[in-house]
Amino acid sequence: MQQFIQRFFARFIPGDGAATGPACSGVSSANRARPYPHSDHFDGQRFHTPWPTEDRNVADLLRWKFTSRSTPWPAHVPNTRQDIPPERVHGDELRITYIGHSTTLIQTAGVNVLTDPVWSDRTGPLLIGPKRARKPGLPLDMLPPIDAVLVSHNHYDHLDLPTLTALWKRHRPRIIAPLGNAALIDRALGRRVCEELDWWDCANFGASLRVHAAPAHHWSARGVFDRRKALWCSFVLEAPGGAVGFFGDTGYGAGEAFRLIRSRFGTMRVAILPIGAYEPRWFMAPAHMNPEEAVLAMRDLGAHHAVATHHGVFKLTDEGIDTPLYDLAKARCEQGVSQEAFRVMDVGEGWQTP
Repeated sequence: MQQFIQRFFARFIPGDGAATGPACSGVSSANRARPYPHSDHFDGQRFHTPWPTEDRNVADLLRWKFTSRSTPWPAHVPNTRQDIPPERVHGDELRITYIGHSTTLIQTAGVNVLTDPVWSDRTGPLLIGPKRARKPGLPLDMLPPIDAVLVSHNHYDHLDLPTLTALWKRHRPRIIAPLGNAALIDRALGRRVCEELDWWDCANFGASLRVHAAPAHHWSARGVFDRRKALWCSFVLEAPGGAVGFFGDTGYGAGEAFRLIRSRFGTMRVAILPIGAYEPRWFMAPAHMNPEEAVLAMRDLGAHHAVATHHGVFKLTDEGIDTPLYDLAKARCEQGVSQEAFRVMDVGEGWQTP
C-alpha cells in the first residue's frame, strides 16, 4: 500500500504552492548558478505557477482510487503504421512523426528533434508503473540522426532515463530540460550534458531554429519529497515556416499559459497538444487537459493546426483507451474546428505539414 500511495502521489497530486525574455542561451548543469534566482514562478525553494492552481492531497487520492469506475483497456493494441522518416527535412518544410504518448519526432530546418522520448515498456520506479499498451511507432534503430531531445518535466512517462541513455549512446544529442532536471539526467548519463532552461530562455540550433522553454500549467516530482523542486515547461520551436509548440503535460487552468505564449510568439503553425489522462475530472483537472480544453488551447494559441498526443499508449487514469478520440471529435464539432485542423495521428504515422 505504501508503494501504491507513493507512486500515485508522485504522479498526480500537485503540491503547494511572465518573465521578460533573456538572450537565447541554454546553460549546462556545470555552469547554471544555484540557487536559482527568485521569479514569479520560483520562491527560492519550490517552483509554482504564477496564477492560481488547485492542490490535491492523499485523501483526494484515496477517494479517487476507492470510488472510481475505471474503464478497462486492452492489454495490447497492434500498430498499423510505420512511416520511415527521411534523414533530414530542410528549410521551411515541417514533418512530424508520432512515436506514441508524448514522443514525437519534429523535423525542420535540417534539425531533428525528439520530444519526451519514452521507449520503455513501463513508466514508473522499479518497474511498477503503467505498462505500455502500444509499442513505439518506430524502434530506436530506425530513427534518423537526433540533434536535440526536449524533456518537458520529470514525471516518469515523460523523463525516461533508460531511453535517454540509449539515445545518448547512439546520437549524442543536445538534451534540453527545464531548471532542476540536469542533475538527474547527468547522473544517469555519467557526464554533464543536460542544458537547463528557465521559462522564456532559449537555445540556438544554427541560424534557423531556436527552442524556447515556455510556461505550462503543471507540476513536478519523481518521488514524495521532491515535489516542485524541478521546473516543468512547454517548448516553442521558432522555425523558418512558423512556430511549433510542444506541450508534454499541462492542465488548462483559465488558459493563462497559452495566452502568454501567444502574446510572445504570435500564432503557431502547429501545436502538439495532450488530450488524454483526464478522468475523473474533479481530480485530474489541475494536471491534464481534457479534449475540450485542448481545442480551447489550440484557439488560444492561434494555431493553424494541432496534433493530439498523450493518449492510447499508457493507461494513467479512468477513461477508456478510445474515449479521448470520441471526446475530441465532439469538442471539434462544438467549437467549429475541422478534423484536418486538429489532427489525430496514428502511432507510427508521419505527417508533412502544410
